[in-house]
Amino acid sequence: MKVPSRRFLILAFALVLGLGALWATASRADRPERATLPVEGKIVGEECDFIGADPTKAMEFPGLGQFQPTGVAADKMVVVVGKAFISEQGLKTVPLQVLANGGRSFAEGIGETRFWVDASRPIASAIWEKRPGTEFPAIQEMRFHFFYTLEAMPGKVFRSMNPSRMRSEDVRAFPPPSGTVYNLVEPVELEDITEPGVVVGRVLSNRVVIRRPKPSIMPEWKPDLETGR
Repeated sequence: MKVPSRRFLILAFALVLGLGALWATASRADRPERATLPVEGKIVGEECDFIGADPTKAMEFPGLGQFQPTGVAADKMVVVVGKAFISEQGLKTVPLQVLANGGRSFAEGIGETRFWVDASRPIASAIWEKRPGTEFPAIQEMRFHFFYTLEAMPGKVFRSMNPSRMRSEDVRAFPPPSGTVYNLVEPVELEDITEPGVVVGRVLSNRVVIRRPKPSIMPEWKPDLETGR
């Protein structure tokens, strides 16, 4: 029996290695990329769009009683990401800072209501993994002070006495995907900016479900330059 030449064996071995490398590369490509917590310095703006959010909020003001604003038109939330660290519990934690957030809504008998971030009183937010080394699913808590106005009380501007803390126990990516639910951790007391220290209203509860608009399946219309149609 003829023994294969040394050159033939080397070529065969190289072919096996090449096929193995190709298979490994294909296998990695087939696996979906693992979601990771946000990277330091990233400012999340347009992609973290809360327009179309589905809120359930309960408010209370003396003389107006309790009411629930509806039909929210939310502004884009802008967040700056801090440097990740490991907490005392051994969990990777990423600080967040809300730079912009706000929206308008309407309540029967109250008229238009509006809120926006009070940038003069910054407070840290955060997102952290549930179990060490897992990244996602994570817990996220967005904290911020805000201003608030009511059409039924013209000329009055209110502000939060304690920060709003909106928390989600099941965040699957960042920015949060559609369906992510946030709930107010505790009621927020409000004061008139002209009478600090006096509670004049409360946000009793708030629930927000992220609803990102689906892309249109209709082709983009472009006018004909000659006919204008």
